[in-house]
Amino acid sequence: MDYASLSNSMTRLRRARNALGLVALTLIAANALLSWQVLQSHSQTILIPSRVSDGMVAQGGGDVRYLEALSLDATQAMYTVSPATTRYSRQVIERLANPVERDALLKRFDEVADDIAKREISTVFLPEKIDHDLAHLILTISGQFATYLGTTRVSEEPRVIRITFSEFGGSVRVARIERVVAAPPVPAAQTDGEEGQ
Repeated sequence: MDYASLSNSMTRLRRARNALGLVALTLIAANALLSWQVLQSHSQTILIPSRVSDGMVAQGGGDVRYLEALSLDATQAMYTVSPATTRYSRQVIERLANPVERDALLKRFDEVADDIAKREISTVFLPEKIDHDLAHLILTISGQFATYLGTTRVSEEPRVIRITFSEFGGSVRVARIERVVAAPPVPAAQTDGEEGQ
C-alpha cells in the first residue's frame, strides 16, 4: 500500500470520526435540553378516590360523604356556569364522569355552555338539601337556581337535580346529571253530578 492510499484512508477515518463525534455531541445536547425542560415543567394529576379505599365504602354501599362531595362537584360544574368558567366546568364533568357515559354528559354540558355564551348569562345553583338512595347510588339535591345577566338576577326558581352514579374499575363515577321536573298537578276527578251540568 502506498503513501497516497494510506493518507486517503486516514482522511476518511478522521472525517467519519468527526461526523460521529458531531452526532454524539448533538444527542448529548438534545438530552440535556429535554432534561432541563422536564425539570422546568409542572404537571398535576387529579385522582378520583377509589371506592375500595378506607372510608369510601360503608356496609356495602358508597360512603355518603364521598358521594355527596362528588355530586356537589358535578352539580356545581353543570349548573353554576358563566362564559368565563365553562372550560373549567367541562374539565370537572370530564374528570368525574363514568367513561361509558362521558360523551353524553359532555354533549349536554356543551349545549348548556353554548346557550350561556349566546345569551351572555351566568347561572348559579345553591344547594339546600341532599337526599340519598345509596342502594341505587342516586343522590337528589334540592336548591335554588338563579340566572344572572351581568350582576342583575333575572330569575330564581327552586330546582331539584338527580345525580346517578355507576361503578367503573373499582371507583364510583357520575353516570347521569338530570333535572327532576315535578309532575303537573292532576285535576280532581269530576263527580257524577258535575258531569251532568
